[in-house]
Amino acid sequence: MTKASIDFSAYTGAELIPAAQNIHDKMTANAATFPGPPVAMATFQTLTDTADAALSKKASGATADVIGFNVARNDLEDALNELGNYVNIVAKGDATIVDKSGFPSYDTARTPDTSPPPAPQNLVLRQDDLSGSLVARCRPDRPRSVNEVQTNTTDPNNESGWKPTGMFSGGKAVLSGFTPGTTAWVRVRTCGLKGVMGAWSDPAKIMVV
Repeated sequence: MTKASIDFSAYTGAELIPAAQNIHDKMTANAATFPGPPVAMATFQTLTDTADAALSKKASGATADVIGFNVARNDLEDALNELGNYVNIVAKGDATIVDKSGFPSYDTARTPDTSPPPAPQNLVLRQDDLSGSLVARCRPDRPRSVNEVQTNTTDPNNESGWKPTGMFSGGKAVLSGFTPGTTAWVRVRTCGLKGVMGAWSDPAKIMVV
C-alpha cells in the first residue's frame, strides 16, 4: 500500500515551495481524480505564492520578515497536511493515484526508508522544441520519486550559482526561460521521506538554442 507523505516539517523553505507548487500543478492537472480537495487549488496557489514571497523577504533578517515567513510556512504546511490526507483517502493505497497528486510517497508494506536517496544516474540534456527550453532526463534510484532540479548559468563549481528550477515527478523535466546562446548546467537530486534530500547527480551541460 502506498501513502502520500504529509509531513513537510523537515523541508527547508527553498525545498518546500517547489514541492508545494508541484503538488498544486499535478492535482490541478488531475482534477478529475481529485474532484473535491479540502483546500481549493486557487487558495493553495495563493498560500504557495505568499510563502514564496515571504521566503524572499526573510533574507533581510528582519524579525518581522522572519516571523512573516514562519506564519506563511505554517499555513502552507497545514494546507499540505489536509490535501495529503485527502489524497490518501481518495487513493486507498493505489500508488498510481498517489503519484498523480504530486505528493512524495512511501510504501507501508515495509519500514519507510528515511535515508538520503542515492544520486540520480545518467543525466542527459537535449534541446526542447521551443527556443530557450531544454529537456533533462535521468534515472532516479527510487521509482515514482519526486526530484529537485537546479540550474547554473555561470560556474558549476560555484555553489551559490546553482538556482532552484522546480520539482518534477519521475526522471524527466522540461526547463524553460533560458536566453538562447546561454550555456547551462543542470543537476538533479531525489526527495526522500521526512524532507531528507538525496545526493546531487553529476552536472550535465548544454548550450541552449
